[in-house]
Amino acid sequence: MMRSAIVSLFFITALATLPEISVGQAGPPLGDDFIFFVNGTNVLVPSFEGTVVDDPEDPTNKVIQYNYGGFAYHAFRFARAVGVDLTAHQQRGDVLHLKFLVDPANVDPPDPTQYAAEIMFEDKTNDSGADDGSADLPFRLVWRIPANMRDGQWHTVEIPLPPATWQELTDAKASGTLDPMAEHWVYAGSWSSGGFGVALDGLGPTSGQRSDLWQEFEWTNVSSIGIFYDSNSGGGPVWLDDVYIGRTGLDVSIANDPAAPMSGVTVVADGAANRISWTHDPAFGGYQVYANDIPFTESMLGDEPRVSLLGSLTFNASAFELVHRMEIPHPALDLSAQYAVTSLSQFGVENQDISQSTAELSDISHLPMQPIILELTNAETDQLLTNLTLNQASKEGFPDDVKPFILNQAHSSLGDTQTLPDDDADNSAMFYMGYSQNNELWIYSEITDDIIQFGPPGTSGGIAWQFDAVEIGWGNYDVLEAGGSIIGGSPHLDTQRGQFADYLFRLAAWADNSGAITGTSTFIGLSIDAEKGGTTAEYMTDADGNITGYKMLSVIPLDEIQGSDDMVLPPPTQNEIRLLPMTITVNDADGSGREHQYTWSIKNNVTGQWWNTPAQWATVAMAGRESISVSSEEDADVPEDFTLDQNYPNPFNPATVIHFTLPTPERVTLSVFDVMGRTVATLVDAQPLGPGTHSVRFDASGLASGVYLYRIEAGTAFTQARRMLLMK
Repeated sequence: MMRSAIVSLFFITALATLPEISVGQAGPPLGDDFIFFVNGTNVLVPSFEGTVVDDPEDPTNKVIQYNYGGFAYHAFRFARAVGVDLTAHQQRGDVLHLKFLVDPANVDPPDPTQYAAEIMFEDKTNDSGADDGSADLPFRLVWRIPANMRDGQWHTVEIPLPPATWQELTDAKASGTLDPMAEHWVYAGSWSSGGFGVALDGLGPTSGQRSDLWQEFEWTNVSSIGIFYDSNSGGGPVWLDDVYIGRTGLDVSIANDPAAPMSGVTVVADGAANRISWTHDPAFGGYQVYANDIPFTESMLGDEPRVSLLGSLTFNASAFELVHRMEIPHPALDLSAQYAVTSLSQFGVENQDISQSTAELSDISHLPMQPIILELTNAETDQLLTNLTLNQASKEGFPDDVKPFILNQAHSSLGDTQTLPDDDADNSAMFYMGYSQNNELWIYSEITDDIIQFGPPGTSGGIAWQFDAVEIGWGNYDVLEAGGSIIGGSPHLDTQRGQFADYLFRLAAWADNSGAITGTSTFIGLSIDAEKGGTTAEYMTDADGNITGYKMLSVIPLDEIQGSDDMVLPPPTQNEIRLLPMTITVNDADGSGREHQYTWSIKNNVTGQWWNTPAQWATVAMAGRESISVSSEEDADVPEDFTLDQNYPNPFNPATVIHFTLPTPERVTLSVFDVMGRTVATLVDAQPLGPGTHSVRFDASGLASGVYLYRIEAGTAFTQARRMLLMK
């Protein structure tokens, strides 16, 4: 693939130690026949903007998608102040090879000085906006995609790199000596961060646009190559594939070759986390690290939603290990931590052979236990309702043994801002959560905050995130039933409606100019986008009467938040456990708008897009009172044996109840079959249940009369089947 492996090795070394470069000093050479992308991005490119997606016309092929944005530039980027040296390519007459598909929405804008879509190179810059000649501005070389190629079809082009200077390119166009594809090159000046343009019209030193600041494009220091939308009048995506700079007709198929299989993975307990490590192979371009709560098989990688991608490491990582922080959602769960590591080629091609690269940690007792959203008794919810009615933000009503969800420096991830709060005194929080058999979710919160900025009276709950406020990502379903896993959580990369619906609860208070709280908001987003339930709020004070934060008591009726075709999910019974996806997020406004946002989920994949990505939320237990591990007191009523009772009534029409008992916590499946052995209903699907007696109702309204079988599987400890008779 490469003319010189030595050049590539030099380039890898240069990337690790890129210097601040002085005027006239060339950056490291790009390397001969340099492939940027085929089905994955070359790991030698330090930064890449774009999304790797399926080819719109061929789902077996991967391409880059760049979405339209006004004056947006999406690129392969090298060090901005250094770049790479392309002079050898330019002097040798190499080509820029690529395939592109341009959405026809990218039409010529009405402003003749703007262009719909361009391939753009920029040279190095010191990011100065000075207009006195001291700035090293990022000068541009663009290839303007012809209008007849913005037609929604794939086009493959080999574009000869242009002459080295503006004047040489101008003369070559005038003489008609350029390749037809090269006719579309333009040295298009620069746009400064200081807010002014230099020769953007392509007229170079003869331009009327600050021609006194004109500089030639630095082929010795090219910092980026990508797609530029040089307009703000609308447009659509552009897709790229098979991008390289080098000789014509290069065979890029080598970029599809996978790396050798991975091996030698270990995992050890590390405080309140697990540490996965391995020995680096210099031939690899990177690694993918996966986690699961059941043993791995080869078929699990790929589209298996139970598997969680913990992270990716490149060839130049500082250490070849990954720390996995996780917590146990419920003491009744029998969990182990399973890991697998795969190898990536230089172009990101994954070798999914994990036969020698899995590791298990069966004893995870070192991991912390998560708080539980616990069932509340009628007396407890009556007290909470009294508090709410009296406009008192009080914890009274929550059981003393309910543990809070705590957000602080030790337990949080960065949300949709650049920094976390300065310290716990700046902003930190704790949340007590429980539910009633009336399907109400109760939340009591205490937020420590050194500066409080509530929205003014009348502010819409939809924009409460701009002020001091709380947001809760809530999946109203069991992650296992949705195809997810305990470690991985929800399989949803986007919020969904229907049977497995996702919501955003936003809790806030409003205050007048004097700081007095005048009202509150309980906003349900991602579904009804409206107020529902209720919240009361008060300031917290210290012994001297100084305000130290605020507290809120909120109730959300979970059977009244549905939008579209969302299903209403009944609350867990006294002995049930529901493992749902959830995170709690705090917005911290310090007088001039929101300064910080941080979220409770500590999953490895949390980003600023937590709010619409349920896969980033943690798996949390919503559990009945009897699901908590029973103590060793003499009066504890724990069954001694597994049992599966005869359904009652039997015969039945159309519904019956099935009882079973568990002496130990188990993951239970309860299924119904016809006499041919075909599954007609799954009443309990791999559901973690605590010890005790359990009851499940079976409604056979849609089935014909006859004999049916029902079978229980309680982990590997107990399996039994019984017959029942439906008579209509």
